Amino acid sequence: MKYLYLVLLTGCVTAELDGGPDPEESEAVAAVTCPTWCQETSPTTSRLHGVWAASASDVFAVGDGGTILRRVSGTWTTMTSPTTHNLRGVWGLSSSDVWACGVAVSGVGAVVHFNGTSWSLVSGPTGDLESVWAASSTDVWFTGSTSVLRWNGSSFSTAATFSGPLLSVSGTGSSDVWVTGENTNVHHWNGSTWTTLTPGVGTTAYLSVLAVAANDDWVSDFIPNKETAHWNGSGWTAVKASTGGWNGMSFLSSTDIWGAGGSHVGHWDGTAWSSETPPGTSPVLWSVTTRPGNAWVVGNSGLIGHRTF
Repeated sequence: MKYLYLVLLTGCVTAELDGGPDPEESEAVAAVTCPTWCQETSPTTSRLHGVWAASASDVFAVGDGGTILRRVSGTWTTMTSPTTHNLRGVWGLSSSDVWACGVAVSGVGAVVHFNGTSWSLVSGPTGDLESVWAASSTDVWFTGSTSVLRWNGSSFSTAATFSGPLLSVSGTGSSDVWVTGENTNVHHWNGSTWTTLTPGVGTTAYLSVLAVAANDDWVSDFIPNKETAHWNGSGWTAVKASTGGWNGMSFLSSTDIWGAGGSHVGHWDGTAWSSETPPGTSPVLWSVTTRPGNAWVVGNSGLIGHRTF
């Protein structure tokens, strides 16, 4: 017989079903109510640099020392990692097809893949990698140092080289991929050629890029009153975000976008960015991920924050 129980912890109320849900089941199986940001219990004190949600009840986070965490039905646990390198980015197509990447050591790169059962090290890259995004299981993109790497399902190739370091990659498909980083402007792949775009906010250094649609893309920087810039398919518009830019961004729709960076969390409602108070004391945030009704942020000292809306 199924039953419902409530637990009040750090301002969060959790409702779960007896027996524990399969992460592939409906995102409504595990409901967590945090109308303001709640700090979740983390099994690590290592810096967490990337987070990605397969569903509202299945979330992955990666960080220093090869740390890989997984949140199933409200509880975070440490997964067995095949690397001790510092991991920086994580992205997946499903809970059984997840990629993470990070810092190379002595010419040995850090690319790992989860097949639903275990994580394995994928050989090939020799340099630092900061970000990963996948169009499909046979088209996975990585950025780091000055290189854009592309995985075709069996091997890596260099898709492009730009000035760098390249910090972020995002896209909507194999013919719509965006790359940015420090001292590099913004680069767009249309399926056949690369184009370099200049958002015109007074810098060539950008912290992150987010592709919502072919004519709906965002980049973040650190220029006061121009912390983000929006691409509408033909031109850029500078948009004030907060006192700093976003190290990471995530979206649910063009009018529901979240950003995290420094000690700030922001939300775009289609008209303006609003600022929210993140969890923790003097937090340093690196990444944000969203699923309908839920957002997570991660940062230094193993910080994990969760919010419902």
